[in-house]
Amino acid sequence: MNRNWCDTYEQVAHLDLDRREVVTRPPHDYRGYKAGQRFRFLNVLEELDEPGEWYLDRASGVLYFWPPEPIAQARVFVSLLKTPLVTLRDCEHVTLRGLILECTRGSGVEILGGRHNLVAGCTLRNVGTVGVAIGGVVPDLERRIYNDTTFAGNPGTDNGVLSCHIHDTGECGIILGGGDRKTLQPGRNYAINNDIHHFGRWVRTYRPAVFLYGVGNRVAHNRLHDAPHTAVFFWGNDHVLEFNEVYRVCTETGDAGAFYLGRDWTQRGSVIRHNHFHDLAATLHGQSGFNAVMAVYLDDMACGTTVFGNVVRRVDIGILIGGGRDHRIENNLFVDCPLAISMDHRGYYGSADLLLARLKAVGFDRPPYSTRYPALARILDGNPELPAGNVIARNISFRSTFLSLSGGRMPEEIRKLVAVTDNLTEGGPGLVAPETGDFRLREDSPAWKLGFQPIPFDKIGRYPDDYRE
Repeated sequence: MNRNWCDTYEQVAHLDLDRREVVTRPPHDYRGYKAGQRFRFLNVLEELDEPGEWYLDRASGVLYFWPPEPIAQARVFVSLLKTPLVTLRDCEHVTLRGLILECTRGSGVEILGGRHNLVAGCTLRNVGTVGVAIGGVVPDLERRIYNDTTFAGNPGTDNGVLSCHIHDTGECGIILGGGDRKTLQPGRNYAINNDIHHFGRWVRTYRPAVFLYGVGNRVAHNRLHDAPHTAVFFWGNDHVLEFNEVYRVCTETGDAGAFYLGRDWTQRGSVIRHNHFHDLAATLHGQSGFNAVMAVYLDDMACGTTVFGNVVRRVDIGILIGGGRDHRIENNLFVDCPLAISMDHRGYYGSADLLLARLKAVGFDRPPYSTRYPALARILDGNPELPAGNVIARNISFRSTFLSLSGGRMPEEIRKLVAVTDNLTEGGPGLVAPETGDFRLREDSPAWKLGFQPIPFDKIGRYPDDYRE
């Protein structure tokens, strides 16, 4: 591993015992290797040293397994199935309800095309790749979309995952595509009221609880927790991510965000509101590089996102704006964060070739983009690599350092491009009972005079419905 935000599998060609070197087979990781970074061996007989582990001798066909409990009373499964357990192709109004779907090397459910299909009240566990894929499982989806910013897949419309329990997946919990980035037609697909945890068991990075792409989809009221990397990795436009509880993710990674978007001026209009992020902290010690964990990471010139009314508690950095433009960071509550908001001007030093190509891919200066995002249509009139148009307003910072602008190194002419107004950063904000976790504002809170709006704490997280108690 060269970077703490990505991983790779490498095959061993041979071991040089004299030089104490591991020689790997090509193709090698394009990021290279770095001394002192982490690595581990897989499928090595000598590492079979505790219950729950196994080793496969491929030459003899013998599987060695150390059961976590007496095997005579246990249920032991070995699956060779690589295809989805259930596929809905071009279906309408089909509901999968109350099923337990497990023990496959492939995915649980794939929905391809169609509309108004629903996976509700189901348990999906011990799945090799993805629990539910709306749009199908595409090999290396993150890289596919990175190379084709208008990738649409085949997700259909108005399809959803509701009130499911998804855990112990090899890759993502849910892939949620939908909508057309060229026309900005929304997909209206959704992931609501799900509990998703312990995902990314086979691939440790870029396999989030929800991989969201396209236009106009919704991720709401989910509990997303306990995983090595990101909770929601999203691409595209006009998504809504709201009322989710997110904690203990990015536990094995650094320079990572629970909600992550990056590297495209055109992917605008998404709203992140009324979520509760807590207990997100880097666990990497002695590793090189920037290793903080963010609640919301607007990386590498991402633009035009609204982050409103969130609660961010015990997080390394609450929100990081990585050089992008036209973000609105408003009405958020930061508690016990080493740093609430960080913003830099990295575009000032870098090349924008990829960003310019992505502008042209969607026709940024003509409808529907020019009418939906007027600031985008004018982006080339000035210097698009400067972080203009950002607003940081009416936030509360309690027992937290509030704002860092490039670590204090942002030039004054660039600093003037961001509007920082009416934030409550000194003294007590008048919380009801922060020592017991009640972060509502008292009637006498000075935040009300700044225009702070109440956060609907009672609506955050999962809720009872017909599919769960």
